[in-house]
Amino acid sequence: MFKDDVAVRRLKILVEQYVETRKKRHDVISTAKAGTAIREVMPSCPLSGKAFDNLIAACAIEHGLAVLFDNPGTGTEI
Repeated sequence: MFKDDVAVRRLKILVEQYVETRKKRHDVISTAKAGTAIREVMPSCPLSGKAFDNLIAACAIEHGLAVLFDNPGTGTEI
C-alpha cells in the first residue's frame, strides 16, 4: 500500500504542476489533454477514468479555472 500512496501523491503533484503552468495562458483545463500530458510523464498512473478526471477538475477549480470534461469513454456527467 505504501507504494500506491507515493504514486498517488506524485500524481497529485503532477496534476498541480500541469494546472499551474496552464492557468497563465488559459482559463479552461481539458481533462483529455491533461490526462495525455500527465501520462507521458507517469505512464503507470495509479488513477484512470472518472477518478482521474475528477482529480484534474478539483485542482483546476481550486485555481479558478473552468473544466472541459472531454475525455472519451469516462462517462463523466456535469
